Amino acid sequence: MKTLGVLIVMGVFFVDSLNISRSSEFIPTDEWKEILPGQIIPPGLHVRQNLQTGFTEARLMNNKSNESYVNTNNNITGIALLSQSTQNRAGDTSGHHSVKNRQRFRSYEELRTDFQKMNVGVRTDAEIINEICLELEDGNVTNERLEVLLEDLSYYLHQIDNAKIFANNGNFPLILKLLLHPDHRVKKKALQAIGAAIQGNSEVKAIALREGILEKLHYILKANLDEQNYTKSSEILLGGILTLGALLRHFPLSQKQFFFTVQFQPTGYELLSQIASLDAPDNEAISRKLCVRVITLLTDLYSERLTAQSVSKENPTKANVDTWNIYAGIPFEEGFVSSGFCGRLRFSLQRDIQGSTLMGGLSTSVNHDLREKVVTACLKFANLCDWASLGSTEKHHIRTQLDLLIGEYELLSKDEVNENDSYFTDMLQKCQKLKSTLQYESDFQKTDL
Repeated sequence: MKTLGVLIVMGVFFVDSLNISRSSEFIPTDEWKEILPGQIIPPGLHVRQNLQTGFTEARLMNNKSNESYVNTNNNITGIALLSQSTQNRAGDTSGHHSVKNRQRFRSYEELRTDFQKMNVGVRTDAEIINEICLELEDGNVTNERLEVLLEDLSYYLHQIDNAKIFANNGNFPLILKLLLHPDHRVKKKALQAIGAAIQGNSEVKAIALREGILEKLHYILKANLDEQNYTKSSEILLGGILTLGALLRHFPLSQKQFFFTVQFQPTGYELLSQIASLDAPDNEAISRKLCVRVITLLTDLYSERLTAQSVSKENPTKANVDTWNIYAGIPFEEGFVSSGFCGRLRFSLQRDIQGSTLMGGLSTSVNHDLREKVVTACLKFANLCDWASLGSTEKHHIRTQLDLLIGEYELLSKDEVNENDSYFTDMLQKCQKLKSTLQYESDFQKTDL
């Protein structure tokens, strides 16, 4: 009986000792040591899950090495250390940490006050546009300030919803008035702002049309044709064509009004023909750029027209048929030919694709974009223009030019290895196609070459 009592006492002592050890802080050594349940792990230890024994173990860091310890043989992870460390920090509610946190972070009331101060200057796009328009109405604004305001306005009007707000608030007359400003730089910025507002925005285009935008654009283009300062006038003409194009593209009602309304003198076609034929003394680059920009606009409008016709045939829904009927009411082809644009195309093909200097078989100082626009236009309008009636000298020159371009783009295209890098290959194909198209004209083939 005595022996049994001793055993019981010893057993109780053993259990109590075990509970104490399990709840105490883990004492690390240089060797891997099992972490007993409930023990607190000090920070800065190597911790692993030993998959051979199933126990979690830890040891002191090796201070002699800066290596990040990873035991790949035993599939050890250090996640336990991070988890335990986080739990320890989260569970630490001592007054020491609370005081430090209060010192580091401001109260909610302080933060809310700061945010209120910050939000004083926050405005919506609509409010900013309204403020710009109010300042534009001020007659005392300097020209430099007008340029800044119009540039800022252009930035906001590129967004469709902002442009709608601008137009619906009746602000177009304000900006259209600036097209008559005596400073050409202000006029240029005004054109850019109008273009930003109407680009791809049919609702705003309709409002602008009602506000008389076509009359203003026609007037400013015509007025700058007569300017003697070609440097300044060319900037307005180039900007005016861009803005006009933004209005006319995919908006057949504006096309019909611009090209075939008798109130415009000269007509839209005649005006564009005069711009394309402008001869700027001592500055052929301006003449070339104006001509190609006009031709590019007409090419886009003709492509748009042909697409509408094709869609109405392939998918004759009411909407598609109605759209084509609007285009069909515009005698586009007749106006193009009667205004002399076939002659402009032929002249541009001979003049504007030149200027290359061949060095080692390759050209330098070439505006390939300009070439592409001219060749594309010639292809698009080939069925409208009479190439057979050209004189033998012109035919020979065109044929020679195309052969030079084909040879040049054959060389340039050799370095293109995939379809994502095929610009010169595409240009080669266009030049070859144009040459082939022109050769269908029997008289063209009979030229003495």
